[in-house]
Amino acid sequence: MEPNPEIALRREPGPLTRSLAALSLRLALGLIFLMSGLGKLEGMKSGKYPGGMVKQFESSPLPASQVRLFAQVLPYAEVALGAALLAGLFTTLAAALSAVLLANLLFGQAVLGHVEQYPGMLAYFLVNAGILWLSPVTSNYLSLDGLLFGWFWAPRPEGHYRIEDAEASGT
Repeated sequence: MEPNPEIALRREPGPLTRSLAALSLRLALGLIFLMSGLGKLEGMKSGKYPGGMVKQFESSPLPASQVRLFAQVLPYAEVALGAALLAGLFTTLAAALSAVLLANLLFGQAVLGHVEQYPGMLAYFLVNAGILWLSPVTSNYLSLDGLLFGWFWAPRPEGHYRIEDAEASGT
């Protein structure tokens, strides 16, 4: 009996598809961070922030001075990371720092006992994990990284599939 040379291959998405997926995830998380940070900066101008956040943590075991320091740095971190994610600039680093920021925000929610926030925070972590997963060269053409480092203009080859004859493979 002659071996069947047809085999089913699972085709991975190409560089454009992966780049579009990375772009959509970066836009989603980047906009959330950017708008949240800009809102906090507006709150600083009107005097409502960071006082409101410090007041939330009054009854927590966290020292008020540390909460105030975190709250004062938070808007700038959110704006910077949001802008970096939107632009796709140093994407892997921005996503790694976003994970650290998200972990700190989750810690704050846990200290306050806001368990209803956990599913939303998990969604942010999953989006961030997707960004990290797709941030390498072959999945991030539609970004400033791709433009600055030449990935956009000269995508690397993906490789090829080949069908090996069953006899040649020894089966």
